[in-house]
Amino acid sequence: MNIMKHRKIIIFFIGIVIIILPISPISSQPVIIEKPDFLLCLIFGWIILDPKKSSISILILLSFFADILWYRPLGLWPILILLGSLSIKLIITKISFDSFLFKVIYFILFLITIDTLIFMTSLIGLTEELDFNIWFTRFIFTILSFPLIVYLLEILLFKDKKKSNSKFL
Repeated sequence: MNIMKHRKIIIFFIGIVIIILPISPISSQPVIIEKPDFLLCLIFGWIILDPKKSSISILILLSFFADILWYRPLGLWPILILLGSLSIKLIITKISFDSFLFKVIYFILFLITIDTLIFMTSLIGLTEELDFNIWFTRFIFTILSFPLIVYLLEILLFKDKKKSNSKFL
């Protein structure tokens, strides 16, 4: 069985595991550190590594499922993920993402944009804002975990893309 042909299914199930794992009762002790947003890293990594075949419907479904299970405002993240993924696909047609530094810079801009829009939405909706320290630690840990997620995706699921890109260089 060729794993490369079933990337969408594999990424969908990885996303489901990433969504369910933080809310599963693993320990009775309280969590000391804020967990990074691995789902956002997975979504952005997939869009960057395979922009033509990344499925918008799977991305929105994963985001909506995370909204339900993580008690986030329903529909806010899927809309932001949709807008962000479409803008990234548009940027990819204009600019090459071959440099890993560009991938990290665009991810940071993507994360800042999404967090800013969520902050503005919470101001408009008069909902409770996230504590700055919690937001900042999640932001830093998400940025630090992004290279690991992209590296694992490149090695495990997109190694044929890497080979085909190296043939043309």
